[in-house]
This record gives sequence, structure tokens and C-alpha cells, in this order.
Amino acid sequence: MSKCAVFRADKYDDEILYAVVKKHFEAHGIAEDLSSASNVLIKPNLVADKEAAFSVTTNPRFVYAVIRCLKDFGVEKITVADCPGGSLLLFSQMTDVYRRTGYSFLGEYAALNTDFDSSDVFGQADFANGKFNIINAVAHADYIINVAKLKTHNLTGITAGVKNLFGCIPGMQKPAFHAKYPSKTDFSNMLVELAATVKPDFTLVDAVDIMEGNGPTNGKKRHLGVTFSSRDVFTLDKFIAEILDIPPEKVSTLSAAEKKGFIGTAEGVGDTDFTPQTPILLPDSVRAETAGGKIGAKINTLFTKLNDALFMSCPQMNEKCVLCKKCVATCPAGALSLQGKKIILNKNKCIGCLCCDEVCTNAAVDIKRRIKRKR
Repeated sequence: MSKCAVFRADKYDDEILYAVVKKHFEAHGIAEDLSSASNVLIKPNLVADKEAAFSVTTNPRFVYAVIRCLKDFGVEKITVADCPGGSLLLFSQMTDVYRRTGYSFLGEYAALNTDFDSSDVFGQADFANGKFNIINAVAHADYIINVAKLKTHNLTGITAGVKNLFGCIPGMQKPAFHAKYPSKTDFSNMLVELAATVKPDFTLVDAVDIMEGNGPTNGKKRHLGVTFSSRDVFTLDKFIAEILDIPPEKVSTLSAAEKKGFIGTAEGVGDTDFTPQTPILLPDSVRAETAGGKIGAKINTLFTKLNDALFMSCPQMNEKCVLCKKCVATCPAGALSLQGKKIILNKNKCIGCLCCDEVCTNAAVDIKRRIKRKR
């Protein structure tokens, strides 16, 4: 039985968030784990250098509340670290990312990591990925607090606790994983193995404002007014999906975790009566995969298998493109190129990873479904 907590938080007010985060810590007895000698790592979601108002990143006021609670426990060494994916750090310094996302003020209370040297961390012997190269701020921490942002995701369905840990991989190594695991199933299996290797001690999820629709960077902001937590990152993600009435089969990381036996039974505590007023809008690509009513909604049905085998999602640039070339720099398959005044997709090279959409900060990528080509 894994305890999963849910507590309401109506807005990003410092005192409200501090009280709510304190409830989460108390619900799981986190203070007992820590001392003044603890080296604590806070891992937020800083996938793009956008202001908190866009709901792309973990809100800095939420992270501040976590730091305040840690200070109450006497923790002195606190580091905030994430490594944005692909091209972002080719275009910005990490100090600029902290500034643009509103994180700079946290430097008064915790160390803001800018060192992306990394170390190999070994996982289970039976994993397809026996080891991962992880940034040292995470690899060398005594205690890891995973502070995720709840968003929909055009590849995995949603991003919460498990998907957030992909930020532990050095940025320019991320495209290589997409190239190595082009299928959604294999990529999600890798994410689950990564989460099991990192082994976050505690996971908090900021869902005060979320992103729905075509997330994780170009969806729509939505106020939800709730927060989640657990020591068990896998069971927490399923708990969140169930609370929000998102079919687990639409979240590929949940399917991968279920197959490995990582998801337990959730013991819900707190505001467990919370329900969204309207359904969470999933990405177009995810909804397209499950078209067909009841048949499409069932995991492992013939429809779903054929859909995954025959079709893939691919990008198409729209009129919002400003030719920044972040997508070109990030594409693990080299499928995008600047030709004249347009970004052109080579459909024969595209692997459907949608990294281009994730790094685009202008909502310039439309996701289209097409028949897979033989390689």
C-alpha cells in the first residue's frame, strides 16, 4: 500500500502553498528522513525558459514553499537542479533560464545548479538500460525531492512524477534517447527504468495551474487548484490519473510501469473527494490514437495495436514559426532543416518523437497523424 496525498491549493500565494506543502510533508513523515547534514536535491520541471504564468514549468512559488519546509527541518544544503533538454542550453545559459522562469530569487535560499557534469548511475541488472548518465547534482544528492508540474504530453499522455525525471539526463544526451527508442512504448519503458534508477525519495506535483491539450509546452493553461504527493512515484502517477479521470491506458509510462510491477495500491489521504469540473483535454496525438469509441479506449485491443503499428505523429510547422531553429538543433533524427525561409520536415527520417514541439516556445508545431513509412 502506497500513501498518496492530495490537497487543494487555490492559488500561488506563499502562505497558502507553505501550509499545503507542510501538509504533504507531514502526511508522509518526511521530517524524520532529514537532518542538518542532509544534502537535498529539488528537481523541478524547467523544460522551457518560459514564465510561470504559462504553466510550462513548476511554479517557483511552489518550489519556494518546499524550501521553506526544508529549512524548518534544519536542512542547510539545498540545491535546485534541472537540465533542460536538447537545444535550450545551446541558446541560453542556465542562469538565463532561471531568470526567465522566475527562479532567480530562490538563489537566496538554495543553490541554483549550473554545473552539468555527470556520472554513471547503475540500475537493476534486468533493465534494458543497466545504467544512466545523470547530472552530478542529482547523482551525488543524499535525498531527492522530485517537484513535478502536471501537464499533458503529446508523446506519453501526461507528464507528472515519472516523466519529470528525464531532466536528470544531461540536455544534449536526451535526443540520443529519442533516437535509440523511437517507439512510444520503448521510450516510456526507458523513462520508467530511469525513474527506478534515480529513486526519488519524495515526489510533489504542482497542479494548481496545469497545462492541458497539446502539452508539454504548447497546450492551454488551466486552473485546477490541487497538489499531489507520495514516496512512490509510480503509484502516484496512476493515482493522479485516476483522480483526474484520465484513462491509465492513455499514459504510456503507466503502462510500462504496470508491466514491470512497479505500481502498487494507493492509499489516498487528504482531499480525495476532489474531481475536475470538466475532463482534462489530452493532446490531439493521444486522442487520435484512441479514436473509435469503446474499442479504442481499451488497452491492448486490436485497434490500439494496429493504430500504433500503422500510424505515427509527426510535426508540421505553422505560420507562428520564427525560424529560431531550436527544433532543427534538437531533432535526434536530423529530420528538420532550414530551407530558405521555412523549416522543412524529411518524412522519411522522422521518428515521431515530437522533440521539436517540446522545445518550440511559439506554438509553431502542429501534430499530424500519418501512415508509417518502412525504414
